[in-house]
Amino acid sequence: MTTATLVASTSDSDVRQAGAVRHYDPPEGAREALMAALMRGALRMSLKPFLGPPWPFAVQRAALLMGSSLMPQDGRAHVEADRIAHIPVERIRPRTGQRPRHAVLYMHGGAFVAGSPRTHRSITRRLCALTGAEVLVPHYRLAPEHPFPAQIEDGVLAYKQLLAEGYPAERLAIAGDSAGGHLTLMVTVALRAAGLPLPASMVMMSPAFSLQPLPNTTAYERESRDPMIRQGWALDVERALRVPHEHPLADPMQQDLRGLPPALVQVGDDEVLFDNAVWYNDAATRAGSHSELEIYLKRWHVFQAHAGLMSSADQALARQAEFLQRCWRV
Repeated sequence: MTTATLVASTSDSDVRQAGAVRHYDPPEGAREALMAALMRGALRMSLKPFLGPPWPFAVQRAALLMGSSLMPQDGRAHVEADRIAHIPVERIRPRTGQRPRHAVLYMHGGAFVAGSPRTHRSITRRLCALTGAEVLVPHYRLAPEHPFPAQIEDGVLAYKQLLAEGYPAERLAIAGDSAGGHLTLMVTVALRAAGLPLPASMVMMSPAFSLQPLPNTTAYERESRDPMIRQGWALDVERALRVPHEHPLADPMQQDLRGLPPALVQVGDDEVLFDNAVWYNDAATRAGSHSELEIYLKRWHVFQAHAGLMSSADQALARQAEFLQRCWRV
């Protein structure tokens, strides 16, 4: 895989600087090209048409579950079902049998209306295997049955459980994809508001901070290239969430980003939500918080879910593991 970066050079020391941007070309080789074409076509034909209107949320949930069930899972990690108060959770741990020293709270994607720990095991089990950390995945309450801010509240509760189990904040991280990337930021902001210790780092894949295109956006030109996301989905989700605009956690783009943990943001160059990732990297940098942005060329929304099939997805998750371990340092 060849790389290029928008900072002065391509060394890791440069990328560690706040606001650094790194571009990744697709890996060379026939297998990667073939698998990327197959995954892109499968998403465009069997998933994208069912995510959003006119389909009810039950259909959207079923489509996401069916699609994700075909993705390979990392056998080096095992899954245990558990419950924290009212929240079903999955605890994913390495098969070594030893208690991990670190933990990741993982907030799954699904536009706040779909998804579950089960739909994201291709990511969470590999992240566990790569880091050696416990990955706690709450099945947080979904809209429209449970409108905002139920999803943030459940994330905070799960994080507090990890603290109660003896994981110090400097050995914790919060990660998530799409809506889960949004929740990664907002759970962290809610923790700060509650006076709780913040995690050592955040990882956000294809974060959805705004459901509507940003000013001067590239979303419209990317919609035909994005094999997964339709902008019409946003209106359905907004109605389902019923976010009161006066709520202090209503808008991620109005938050004070000063003093937040270091963040790694990954995004595909072909996705509608591309501008959201760029916004966070720029805004966090202006606020003095450490942020690194990785742009994967010719890749799409949460392509990391295809780990085990595509080398680019494997590489992206390996980069996440390196970032987490660098931030933990203990």
